[in-house]
Amino acid sequence: MKRKTILLVIIVLIAACNLPQLKSAPQAETTTALEATSTPLPTRTVRPTDAPAMIEVDSCGADPWDTEPDSEAIQECVDKAKSGDTVLFTSGTDLPDYQGYLIDKTIFLVAKKVKDNLTFTATDPDNRPLLQATDDLKGYVVSVVSRSQVPNYGYVDDITISHLHLDGNRDNRVCYGDDEIGNGVDDNWGTWLNFECIEPGSGLCDPGTLNMCAASDLGDVEQDYEGNPSAWSTGFVVDDLLISNTECASALSLCAADSTIRNTTIDTAGDHVHNPSCIQTDDDEPGGDWSDGITFEGPGHIITGNTIYDASDVGIVFFGGRDTIISNNTVETREGNHGMFAAIAIHPWGWGDVSGLEITGNVVTNAASTSCGGMHTGINIGTHMWNIGCVGSADLVSVCNPNVCTAEPLQPMGTRCFQGEPCQLWAYVAEGETLTLQDNHVTGAQVNYLVEGLDLVGTFIDSGNVSTTPRMTDWHDDAHCDRGGELDSWATIDFAAHHPTLPGWTDQRIHCEY
Repeated sequence: MKRKTILLVIIVLIAACNLPQLKSAPQAETTTALEATSTPLPTRTVRPTDAPAMIEVDSCGADPWDTEPDSEAIQECVDKAKSGDTVLFTSGTDLPDYQGYLIDKTIFLVAKKVKDNLTFTATDPDNRPLLQATDDLKGYVVSVVSRSQVPNYGYVDDITISHLHLDGNRDNRVCYGDDEIGNGVDDNWGTWLNFECIEPGSGLCDPGTLNMCAASDLGDVEQDYEGNPSAWSTGFVVDDLLISNTECASALSLCAADSTIRNTTIDTAGDHVHNPSCIQTDDDEPGGDWSDGITFEGPGHIITGNTIYDASDVGIVFFGGRDTIISNNTVETREGNHGMFAAIAIHPWGWGDVSGLEITGNVVTNAASTSCGGMHTGINIGTHMWNIGCVGSADLVSVCNPNVCTAEPLQPMGTRCFQGEPCQLWAYVAEGETLTLQDNHVTGAQVNYLVEGLDLVGTFIDSGNVSTTPRMTDWHDDAHCDRGGELDSWATIDFAAHHPTLPGWTDQRIHCEY
């Protein structure tokens, strides 16, 4: 699992605030903090008084009908856009000779100075234009903001990207070279911008597909994005995208507040086959090129109506925040050697307070191989499945048992971490608040529903959830889990809960995914 640990530590660097620095953590997914700057920031730029412009990227020399790279021309038009403008990509996927836009350098939607209220979309919303990663593209296909060039990017708000097809070229891009490090040596880590990727391993520069990570303040315990607008990006909208063939990291990452991802399809992200005798679905590296479908964090989000096929890490993973809705999504592993650690996971490595969270009406299906892949858990709430939820360096906004890591910890009752110190993390629901798990349907995961590491001070609403035919996967620790000399074992379970136990659920401790 060494490769998985390395990959997911760097993935979550994108879930950050304002200073790019990694933190160490041993588990499969951990957030990293980019501290919010204390320097007073300028007021938001004033929008132009003239009418918003419609800018077609072809007017700058981009050409979706030829086989030449288009990044420089697209970036030129994107840089021309002012707050309030719309940037258009030419539709034509179904037309003869249409090649799509070839992306050899990451497109930064906000690259040089603060802008807001921008839209990036298709000339024909019913025919998504293709933006295709080239073999030599380093980093993401599209990224919302350049952190190195826009120091006050907390004011980058209200960015919409819709009706596009982004393809990550998984067949020809590589997450790790022979040195097993994402550093641009024989792999596709990196970027074309000076100072954007300062140290190897930065998740900002992994070969993912769409990076909507801007400002999210890991110093804001109250998650007060309305009262502290300089430290939070808000109002991002991802609508009706097709995101295909992600190499690793994340097909779609979001770090902000009060934003929406809707009606988007993610088709294949990374590779997940544990058994060395099984054939990898992406055979250009030996393993470890995991990818989430949607990776997001922060308060007030709506993630709804999306469809995710064959994400190799987690279909939809939430790193914490209050008052967020995850509703009416479909997550599926299809037949073949497709694996997934979880379909929907609440893993608050960052903001421990998830009060007000609603997980409703989602449909999860595992049809993959029982020995060369498969979905380990359907819907997972809490971090304790992942190395008992223990990290070596905590965020201020996390909830945990400080400086403790045991198989049977005491409930922390909302205790905050000491920043930078070891701790054992929990998902926290405050007194008088709720967490709703309602009307979901999970079929065929090894453990269809798993609650482990939920600091429930408020109320857990559990209603109308359906579990159908759990089945075995290649989850290699399910029969011999050893944590500190305490052995756990399980096979297939419909509803499992430990920390806390729940009425009608099987009391089963599972500390063995890492």
